[in-house]
Amino acid sequence: MKNSKYIMIASLLSVIYTNSFADVTTIKKNLSKSLPDVTVDRIVSTPFKGVYEVDSGRKVFYVDETGSYIIIGNLLDLNTKSSLTEARTEELNIVDWSKLPLGSAIKRTKGAGENNIAIFTDPDCPFCKRLEAETISKLNNVTIYYFLYPLAIHPNAVEHSRQIICSDNQESAMVAFMSRGATISKYSNCTNAKNLEIMQQAGESIVQVNSTPTIILPNGRIVTGLVPADYLSKMIEMNKVK
Repeated sequence: MKNSKYIMIASLLSVIYTNSFADVTTIKKNLSKSLPDVTVDRIVSTPFKGVYEVDSGRKVFYVDETGSYIIIGNLLDLNTKSSLTEARTEELNIVDWSKLPLGSAIKRTKGAGENNIAIFTDPDCPFCKRLEAETISKLNNVTIYYFLYPLAIHPNAVEHSRQIICSDNQESAMVAFMSRGATISKYSNCTNAKNLEIMQQAGESIVQVNSTPTIILPNGRIVTGLVPADYLSKMIEMNKVK
């Protein structure tokens, strides 16, 4: 009798596990049919019965238990007055610094350089140039790793990126071109030019850059867009490595 009880419990747990696994499998299958270009990294249940969270890159959305219906927006917990979507998005918007190919980046140290930040930037992006001139110029005690990430909408950005990389002094060429519009070397074919591909691959696969500029704070948190110097300084201070 005792053994029969254990067998019944084991069978029940097996059914529960199988059904849960089947739900995730069904969701993935249907999503791949309906949204073939969307990468599904993780599917988990939510406190909202019948609704599942789907992580896709650094984005979060929700589906029903079959993956036939999709919900885009914030899932709010009224008990805690908090957004589960925002909390999960913040978790996903973290970059592992150890995975960044820092040796291929353009390094610049300001002051003691105690706080590391990385910037994915397009040399022909107006907001990137303003970030350099209006924000980065005012920072202190940072080590900056520039990753050139030319966007397709700027037809000369790849050539300008290669010219910066092939300059005798990459840091000086980078700052002069971005902040002052200075003329840079016309030479764009050098051994170091291969680093541009490494930078772009890091932007695509590790950071998943959607726009420039994209800034990686000391603890790996992502900040995007043109931000003022006082705000960025505050964010660097709040997101130091502890």
